[in-house]
Amino acid sequence: MSELRLSPRLQQVADYALPCAVLADIGTDHANLPIYAIEHALAQRAIATDLRTGPLDRARTNVAFHRLTTQISLRHGDGLAPIEQGEADVIVSAGIGGHVHAQLLRAGEPVAKAAKRIVLQPMNAGHLVRSTLYELGFHIVAETLVAEGDKLYEIIAAEPKDDLDPAYASAALPKFLTEVSAAAARHFLYTYGPMIVRLGHPLAPRRASMDLERLRWVLSRLPAEASDNRDKQLQLSHSIRMLESWLQQMEEST
Repeated sequence: MSELRLSPRLQQVADYALPCAVLADIGTDHANLPIYAIEHALAQRAIATDLRTGPLDRARTNVAFHRLTTQISLRHGDGLAPIEQGEADVIVSAGIGGHVHAQLLRAGEPVAKAAKRIVLQPMNAGHLVRSTLYELGFHIVAETLVAEGDKLYEIIAAEPKDDLDPAYASAALPKFLTEVSAAAARHFLYTYGPMIVRLGHPLAPRRASMDLERLRWVLSRLPAEASDNRDKQLQLSHSIRMLESWLQQMEEST
């Protein structure tokens, strides 16, 4: 039987999540991550859930092929609902939208907070993931960017705590974020990640440049004379200036 190999994206999720005693993979699709964890002795048991029956059937076939049916429990259900409180010490969810991650965290807050760590890889709307984690009392303990082809993926590891996440403290802000409103700085950190913005990342300039190009394109397509677009233009221009400042900071630090 050939050894299961993870994509760079899923490998980074695994690196943040493992080792652990019981791994719960929400939206498991093929159950690749639980299979990897068990085969490499990085988890004793795993729970693989999915809302859709098709992916769960694929996961069941894959788990049976790897002869792990006694160690991986397959469950049908929405979000964290199939998981009992305290059942999994690490919960992961990769490859779904950030709005879904935010929803499952809020709906399953007792289950999420009973875990030692949550690892999330949103396909979009990372700002919703981070703002929800912050509001629910989680601390981001690690975050990174991973490239696969022409796409960038962000991966966030967070742990439940009893106080506010110090990663967002004003004392930790880079200079360009001290020159804007507290609300604008917070939204920027939610979008790009407080650790990535403060500590830097090799792929951060690429991420900033991609977004800068997109925002400039959107701004150029807005009719300048339309009064309805005035607020949108101001917002876009402000976001563009912040990204330009971030890029300049990264260039100066290299």
